[in-house]
This record gives sequence, structure tokens and C-alpha cells, in this order.
Amino acid sequence: MSGVVRLRDVAVGEGRVKIAASLCSPTAEGLFEEAGRVTAAGVDIAEWRADHLLAARPDAPLRELPAAVRARLGAMPLLLTVRSAEEGGKVTLDDTAYATAVSALLDDGSGDAVDLELARGSVLAGLVDRARETGARVVVSSHDVTGTPPLAEMVDRLAAMAATGADVVKIAVTAQDPLDVIALLEATCTADRELDVPVVTMAMGPVGLVSRLCGEVFGSAVTFGSVDSASAPGQIDVGRLRDVVGLVHEHTAR
Repeated sequence: MSGVVRLRDVAVGEGRVKIAASLCSPTAEGLFEEAGRVTAAGVDIAEWRADHLLAARPDAPLRELPAAVRARLGAMPLLLTVRSAEEGGKVTLDDTAYATAVSALLDDGSGDAVDLELARGSVLAGLVDRARETGARVVVSSHDVTGTPPLAEMVDRLAAMAATGADVVKIAVTAQDPLDVIALLEATCTADRELDVPVVTMAMGPVGLVSRLCGEVFGSAVTFGSVDSASAPGQIDVGRLRDVVGLVHEHTAR
């Protein structure tokens, strides 16, 4: 059984699957307004997708903004993310530029956790160390925006994430048919049993919706929904998502 990671008062890997929503505004002003709406929606974790801001303004003051976002979230944990275009994000960065952007987000210690892409091998270890210095928990992730890898590859990838020193491991794939979702859920169940960190998985796209709704049954600790607009294919409104995951947890916990 996977371990438990605390982000402020939120225990990831314990109890009901936690609901996260992303802040994706391309402007600072819009970001602050979005933070207010996410807080009002009552999700468990707010993810700031800083790649949206960087795409609109490459010289955005990343060091100055996390504290301002943090102030608008109250007690809600803040996950900092720069998602690469290759993994479904908005910016194309080489490893050095990626590390510079992520480090800037971490500098003032306002983030409770940071998402680091497994594919950033040349800078990943240094970023894990930097996150530790600032007190941020580390989510190591991998996103396949074209398809679903074989079952064994997904299990191996999750294990490789754990081996980097990650506090939480995350994989998102794109489901083309129901068998892709079945493979993703089996990989989730296997990783949940074999790893000692919380596992987060999802199958993106319409076919994969069931993985977002029922992931807790298979060992996924966090699911992502939308407040304003979806940040990834297949996300649904957090209010409707909360109803379903609450029902699943009620029956799973019996």
C-alpha cells in the first residue's frame, strides 16, 4: 500500500481521492481571479500551470507570483507546474530553460509541492534537491498525449519516478479505446501495491473519464477537475466530479 504525503492539511494517499484543479490564466490579474474561483469551488489542491503565463509572456516575473497566488488560496495547498508542450503544456523549453523556470517558482518557498517531469533527466536530480531546500514536496510526472504505453512500461515508469526520490508519482496517458483504460488502471493497482509513495494516474480523453471518476478503487490518490475550463482532455466540472468520487469513496470504504 502506498504511503501518505501531507500538503498542509490535505493527506494525499489517505481517505477519499483528492480533487485538484488548475489555474491556467495567461495573465497575473486573471490568475489571481482564477485562484479566488478555485478556492470558492472547494477543491483540495490548486495547481498553478505556469506554462500558460510563460507562453503569453516569456519574461513573466515567476519569482514574484507564487506568494501572491498563495495569499489568495487560504489554506489550500499550491502545486507549482511548468508543463512542457511535449507533455500537453504550452511552452517548448530545453532542459536548462525548464530548470530555470521551475527554480524561479520555487525560490520564495510559497509552493507546497512542485511537479517535475521525468523526461527532464539531465536536470531532474538538481530540481528535486532544490525542492527539498525550499520545503516543497515533489511530484514526478509523465504525460503521454498521443496514446497509452504497454502495461509493463507504465509500471516501470512509475517505479522510475519513485526512484528519483519523488514524494508522489503521476502518469497520464491518452486512451484511444477501453482497453487502454483497463491497462492504465491495472498499472495503477500494481504501482499502488508495490511503491511506498502515493500514485496518481489518469487516462485522458472521453474514453478515459472512468479513470478520473473511479481511480480510488484502483489506488489513484488524486483526480483533476475543472473550474473555469479544462486543462487536459477529459476533465469535468469539479462539482460533478466531487459528487461521483464521494459516492465511490462511500462504497469503497465499507
